[in-house]
Amino acid sequence: MRIGTSNSTKILDSACVNEYKIPLIVLMENAVLSAFKHMDIEDNQKYVIVSGTGNNGGDGLGLARQLAAKDKEVEVFIVGKLEKLSDCSKIHYDILNAMEISTTVVTEENMDDLKDSIRNSDIVVDCIFGTGLEREIKGIFYDVIKIINENKNKVYSIDVPSGINATTGDILGICVNADKTISFEFYKRGFLKYSTKEFIGEVVVEHIGVPSYILDKYDDKEYITSLELVKNNIKQKNKFAFKSDFGKIALFAGSRGFTGAAYIATEAAVKAGSGLTTLITDQYVQNIASQKLCEAMTLDIDNTEKVEKLIKGCTAIGFGCGMGNSEETYNKLKYVLEKSTCTVVLDADGLNVLKDKVDLFESYPNRLIITPHLGEMAKLTGYSISHIRDNRVDVAKEFANKYKAIVLLKGYETVITDGAYTYINPTGNSAMANGGMGDTLLGMIASFVGQGIDPLMATVCGAYIHGYIGDELAENLYTVNATDIISDIQRTMKIFSE
Repeated sequence: MRIGTSNSTKILDSACVNEYKIPLIVLMENAVLSAFKHMDIEDNQKYVIVSGTGNNGGDGLGLARQLAAKDKEVEVFIVGKLEKLSDCSKIHYDILNAMEISTTVVTEENMDDLKDSIRNSDIVVDCIFGTGLEREIKGIFYDVIKIINENKNKVYSIDVPSGINATTGDILGICVNADKTISFEFYKRGFLKYSTKEFIGEVVVEHIGVPSYILDKYDDKEYITSLELVKNNIKQKNKFAFKSDFGKIALFAGSRGFTGAAYIATEAAVKAGSGLTTLITDQYVQNIASQKLCEAMTLDIDNTEKVEKLIKGCTAIGFGCGMGNSEETYNKLKYVLEKSTCTVVLDADGLNVLKDKVDLFESYPNRLIITPHLGEMAKLTGYSISHIRDNRVDVAKEFANKYKAIVLLKGYETVITDGAYTYINPTGNSAMANGGMGDTLLGMIASFVGQGIDPLMATVCGAYIHGYIGDELAENLYTVNATDIISDIQRTMKIFSE
């Protein structure tokens, strides 16, 4: 699913009209018919359409006609001056008049009528502002939205709940609290901001007839990951395959008190399909982990000769889980990067040791994948956690572009980007919010990279499958632990590879 902004909508509309001679009224009618499919007409009879005077309002006026044609009771309220109706909205307005479907222009004097109609309706359809809203809502528009929120039974917003900036997700003074948002052509980027979640309700994205070659031409290269994308990138196991075809992985992880991190990361890599997996750790952790790991090998990190030989032949390396935030860990990281040539996935202490030392990234362009949570990203960038939370996509893309790295910024709707292409992960849930999840994810991503999957796609697939398993398990479990995820990786991978 594509992600787009307010500007994306303007560009697509302009391209359709000016380059490909598709009349805007045709696109609007397609939008009307697409929205109509989600009006739940089998279960509802009374509709109130609240429209503005722009093209979003035109969607509402056209929708009123379609609902009336299905013998639904429809009341139409227009907020704004009729002389400001857009050209397409004026066409729909004239059609309603010809059909003798009455419309009411909202004024301060008839607010009570609007309130009563909303209270008596099954569904209010919000078409006041579309994707172009950038100014703070005031005056009669503010009052109308307040009335909708205080008196609605259900409200469905067309394209964007009125009050949200479609690009930034900022709430511009007040916002319609939608139960459902029917958006066109792409998921709006502003919906990714956490503070919008209480306003957008269920989001559905409908296509309105913009040809795919136009969408491709003006693509922002930001997407929500789909199951199909993941399936298309998972490496297939054919009957002629050897273990050498699925990579040689090394994982640097663990320290006293954190043996679990080493075990979890290593076991996740094994279960995700690595051909050969070796845990490289200190002797204390090795003695414990080697008794638990059956399919993976272990190696003492102080055996410099063997470590160097191993990592020179690796197809991917994972580094950082449970190693400790110390100068010693930083020196180990520098050593690994200097002696290896493959992609290195960094998490936890592999990131913590880089606070105030991010210039290390400049020496290894196109080799690093980082998987920070908000706190770790704050240490790397110097931004506050609140700033990162409100600007997750932009912060991740900025870092990826600056250092030529792949960034996986953890959290609800995890962001994965190489700076050019960005994917938002739709899987995962709060039942997974416990220790070891990051270790599991690192092991899976390192495994996928090592198997030969493109590093960006390996990161996208790792995040999706990790969360997908968590979602399935959370249907029956209050808490989903790392070992629960690991135990289900093989079954899920089998399904995804078929």
